[in-house]
Amino acid sequence: MRVGAVGDFADGALSPVAVAGRELVVVRDGDAWYAFPDRCTHAKRPLSDGDYAGGVVTCIYHGATFDLNRAGKATMPALRALPCHAVAVEGDDVFVDLA
Repeated sequence: MRVGAVGDFADGALSPVAVAGRELVVVRDGDAWYAFPDRCTHAKRPLSDGDYAGGVVTCIYHGATFDLNRAGKATMPALRALPCHAVAVEGDDVFVDLA
């Protein structure tokens, strides 16, 4: 599913998008791209309000972190990994696999 153009996503930013009835966050980190639900697996707070650095998303509400380079691996207080979606860039278009 197309979520936008490459230029819509600032490098290193947590960019919330709504697509097919889902709230997602897309992150562009140089040539790496990530997409995941905009909800912390701990308390369901928006991760788009959080911080991103070096492949790790931090929920600002309770401090849980999710390592996007390790399949969304979580740290306390979150117990469940963050489900991640495959991202593809084709020309200037950014697509997220919602399967």
